[in-house]
Amino acid sequence: MAQKTVDRLLRAAVLLTGPTVSSAERPADLKDVLRRRISEYCSFLERPSTKEGAPLETLQAFTALEALHLLELLHAELKIPGISSQSDGTTTAGEFGEEGADHDSPLVGTRDLALIRTLVSILFKWGVEPLLQRIVAAVPSTSASQRLSRASIIDLTGLPHEFSTLSSTSERLLGLVLPGGPASPISHSAVTAHLLNRQLSDLLTPCIVIGWLPKTLASESMPTVDRVRPLVMHLLSRLPAAHVISAVGAALSSPPSSLPYVRRTCTFLLSRQLLRPEGIRGLCESVFGEEDVSGEEVALDKLEHVSRLLNAVPAGMKVQEYLDIMVPRMLTLLSMDKRVLPPAHQRAIAFSLSRMLTNENTHIKQSAMKTALSMLQNPIINGTGDISPTAALNTIQVLLTNTDPSPHLISALLTPIAPSLYSLHACLEQSKASDPILRETITGFLSTWGRLVGSKEVIETLWRIINGDGSDWRVDIAGEISRVQEPDGGPNAPLSLFTPQSLKEAEEAGEFDVDSNLLGLKPDPVRLVQFIKGLGRADISSDLFVQLLEAYRESRAQMDADPLRTLLYLQLVLQMQKQISSDDASSVLKKPQHILSFIKHALEHPTRPEQPSSTKPRSTAGLRMEDLRIVEDEESDEMDEGDSDDEDEEGDQEHGPDDMTATAVKLLLSVLEANPDLSARTAPVLNDIFSLLEPLSKAPEEELRSLAREARMVMTARLASTSRGADAQSRKASSSDDTESPQETYQKALKLLQDPLLPVRAHGLMLLRQLVSARKDSSGRFTEPAIDRALIPGILSIFMQSIQDDDSYMFLNAVQGLSAMVDGFGKEVLRNLVSVYSEGLDGLSASTMSQHDVDTRTRVGEALGQVIRRCGDALPSYATLLVPPLFQVVRASHFPTVLRTSAISLLAQCVKTNALAVLPYTLELADAMIDLLQVETVPAAQRKAPPRPEAESNAKQSKDAPEQLPPTMDSQPTSVNTKFPPLRRAALHFLSLLVQACTTRVYETGSADGLLLPPGLLKRAKTTLGYIGATDADDVVRVMARETLEGLDQLAEAIVGL
Repeated sequence: MAQKTVDRLLRAAVLLTGPTVSSAERPADLKDVLRRRISEYCSFLERPSTKEGAPLETLQAFTALEALHLLELLHAELKIPGISSQSDGTTTAGEFGEEGADHDSPLVGTRDLALIRTLVSILFKWGVEPLLQRIVAAVPSTSASQRLSRASIIDLTGLPHEFSTLSSTSERLLGLVLPGGPASPISHSAVTAHLLNRQLSDLLTPCIVIGWLPKTLASESMPTVDRVRPLVMHLLSRLPAAHVISAVGAALSSPPSSLPYVRRTCTFLLSRQLLRPEGIRGLCESVFGEEDVSGEEVALDKLEHVSRLLNAVPAGMKVQEYLDIMVPRMLTLLSMDKRVLPPAHQRAIAFSLSRMLTNENTHIKQSAMKTALSMLQNPIINGTGDISPTAALNTIQVLLTNTDPSPHLISALLTPIAPSLYSLHACLEQSKASDPILRETITGFLSTWGRLVGSKEVIETLWRIINGDGSDWRVDIAGEISRVQEPDGGPNAPLSLFTPQSLKEAEEAGEFDVDSNLLGLKPDPVRLVQFIKGLGRADISSDLFVQLLEAYRESRAQMDADPLRTLLYLQLVLQMQKQISSDDASSVLKKPQHILSFIKHALEHPTRPEQPSSTKPRSTAGLRMEDLRIVEDEESDEMDEGDSDDEDEEGDQEHGPDDMTATAVKLLLSVLEANPDLSARTAPVLNDIFSLLEPLSKAPEEELRSLAREARMVMTARLASTSRGADAQSRKASSSDDTESPQETYQKALKLLQDPLLPVRAHGLMLLRQLVSARKDSSGRFTEPAIDRALIPGILSIFMQSIQDDDSYMFLNAVQGLSAMVDGFGKEVLRNLVSVYSEGLDGLSASTMSQHDVDTRTRVGEALGQVIRRCGDALPSYATLLVPPLFQVVRASHFPTVLRTSAISLLAQCVKTNALAVLPYTLELADAMIDLLQVETVPAAQRKAPPRPEAESNAKQSKDAPEQLPPTMDSQPTSVNTKFPPLRRAALHFLSLLVQACTTRVYETGSADGLLLPPGLLKRAKTTLGYIGATDADDVVRVMARETLEGLDQLAEAIVGL
């Protein structure tokens, strides 16, 4: 009976829709066709036909309503009884199979199903769409643009009937699917299967328009149909999320979506679907259906569409609440195997999550970060969470692989776990059972993080690694990783000693190599520096190198510091010098600003180790140097009688400078060598460093003194080489002539002076000396050198720096260079030399004069001696520059005796070269020398009296004591003791030369007016010289006094002969 009813209904449907005919036989007038079909349809159903003269729209509407009536009857006959939805309330798409009838149900063929689809299409095309279009146009809109776009003449007389018809049609369609109301299961038949599978969006659109019509827009003719809403919500909750999302998306793109409330309703329904457990996968299935089938690449616009949907927080829902639901689901999907989650879905979810984590909305970004990072980072940092560390690492890899390389995202994901990742990487490198893919993944994480994240953040994280942050890991035999709460080498681990077998194995394994980590330092210095070098970032290497130096410096200054920590700092510094200093990409010397700041700080504040105090409480924080001492110090005579070398070494350690000062100077030389363009012009901090090096160039320690002088020399040469005048002259000369000009030679000499090899630097001094030497012109006269006079101060400074060098080859070249400068540039240079030689006459600086100062002045004196000899007959023109300052040095009793002796020797050289130079000062000089001899003479000791008995006993007790030699000027160069014989010898030498000059002058001119000494002075001189020649303790002084006295006699004879 049911089959016959179905056949009769299908026959009626055929008459209503018309037989399938070819296009050639299809009539042109649709109105006549519909009228004929309706007539035949009514005759078949034995109903009267009332649409003979109706218009086309009426005929179409009648056909649509009759199609709905037939669908209702077919559904009643074809529905499958006893089938309900799943326990979770959802129904799969397969349950809507259009041929899914059992053997007791009426048979439906393919043509019958096509006929049902036609009926549904007619219903929506002629019955729903025209009514929906007129109602949408009649709904008032708050948007001016929409009011203008729909500004047309609307017939409002039939609007209540049309709205009622649309409401009735929508409710009848929902009644097919949910015959029992909102709480009933979905009814299954071929009609509902097609309606839900193919026409769901067409069903949702009118339901949304009439069911969600706001009360403010509703009227008596168009009331809100509230009973539709629960039916729609219940229906959507029972359907698969992917199917619903596709239908709602289609409704959102339909013309009725121009109404704001329709748009808001569709958005609300989409949000409700996304919040379902399978909502995210449903969204991906609805958007990427084609890509899943074809395997093509996903278009960017689709990725952005999915991202916009997932990043939109539903109205009325808190951001944190929404993200707490969505973010864990997205991460769970990303952690799935690729065989379970298609690649297109994986990339879309990762792309959307990255947009959440980098959202412009700060609240969304922070909330997403909080949820996502806690889920991904807790398993790695703390070993807690819903997923394993391996799953967390795989999820991070998928997330980073399928998103744009955003430094902010990489920083947020990897910076907190970077110490743990590095510790895990070190563990995987040492384990033979580790997964190579996982090892490469972590290597990629660390490399990407180190190259993209800011330098400040990277350095802070590296310090966390150095300070021991990061978990200890273990890899089992299956390659699985797990955190270790207490490392094997913890503080409670027993000490292990080498057995012969273990010693042999350690040697074969290379554990005794120079770079091996014998003490188990964490992190391993070699591996960490290799990682830093692999980053290829000179800014990070330079800053970290300086900070390590500072940390090592501070650690050494603390007596209770952990020695292993100090050793770790030292090893890291050494490894960075070894591995990174020579690398062009990540050289620690390529970014010198911070290194120069450290050098300045180290030179300004030299640290010394803290002296231990007997009352200082014992520290319990870590291992100390005292804890490593096995045998306690014992006070014994044997220890007190240590050799002199040990005492000197201990004294040097106690009173010597901090070795970081020498390290800072060496580092300065390395920085200058690695950066040829670095000078005080480009780095003003070098001016301060240059000043700080001055006291170091006079330090008692030979190594430090040599380093400081070399650094000052290089800095002086570098500043001179970068002067504007030198550069301009060099460019001008090189562009005008191919031969080597004086400026080019000057630049070459400055470059050689910066070389670390001594012979090369000496050659540079020789080139400078050649440049400043006077040259003969074609007429044989000496002319000024061709070099620019603006460079004179720089060259003079270079020679003055070189004159302080301990190597005789260097300072002798510098002495010759200074004398050559006086020949070439005259009084200006001579005035500077005399000022250096005689400065400190006020007594302030001379009281603290060191041996280095004395050596420098005596070497300048050597240069002055050469200048005096070269002046020859021209010396009188320079007498005012030379004689008064030298005479002041002789009279300065607070000056070291060596300098006073040197000044007297220079005055004697002036007399010997040209006596006319000292003519204005003859009487003062002669009188001063005689006074000096009278005051400073040392008479010979009287004969010793016979020793007394007590003296003999004292002599016996002290005969084994080493004999103490009397002090000499060579052993005490800074002494102001005027009793040293060389001072008297110099005075006698001066008087001898002066007397000889007077005698020669008398014989040559036949007159004694120019150099004639007063008779009283001659008489006093004879008396003084006679006394000294007879009584002075120094043999040489006595001989020289007698010779000078003979000279006076010869002078007297010459005068008498006149």
